Amino acid sequence: MRYLKRLGLLLILTVIILNLSGCETLKKKFSRKPKAGKKVSPVLVPQDYKGIYPNSVLYDNHFIYWRTGTEDLMNCLQNKLSNKRQVLAASRAVEDLERMQDLLNSPKKEALEPHIKVYERVLGKVRLGRPNDALADSMWHDLENQRRLIIREFEPTAVKAFILREEEPIKPLQTIEQTLPDKKAEESK
Repeated sequence: MRYLKRLGLLLILTVIILNLSGCETLKKKFSRKPKAGKKVSPVLVPQDYKGIYPNSVLYDNHFIYWRTGTEDLMNCLQNKLSNKRQVLAASRAVEDLERMQDLLNSPKKEALEPHIKVYERVLGKVRLGRPNDALADSMWHDLENQRRLIIREFEPTAVKAFILREEEPIKPLQTIEQTLPDKKAEESK
């Protein structure tokens, strides 16, 4: 009996000592080693490829992006999804409407302004926090009405005659290249 007690105590002490010491060699054996090879450096200065696409294609793209953003925002409001996603969808829809406006001539350009204001009001409400059910339902109906009106009046085929020609100036997108010093000016100094 005494022998069993000593054997049990010795076994318990052995297990405790092994657990405390760890198994460093196994950890080393199964840990991932970094791959030896070339490291790819990230692109530090993005390039703005101006003039690749005609204005009609840019308008089509922004129209599609606006529709997607609006549908995402309406889905977020209807299904009570996160406020962060609502703000993102609303801000993207406003940005795309503004870019569409930049690509249009005078009569249609001014006609798009009230629609942008409605989207900006919705964006302001969403930024205040997740709307309650009544406000979300009201905003959803406003967006649905605006969506139908914009699709009817500003679909790319409907405004084809009002899209700026390529030789007309467009309000540039804010890119990092615009904040960097001009290389040609530096070389001439």
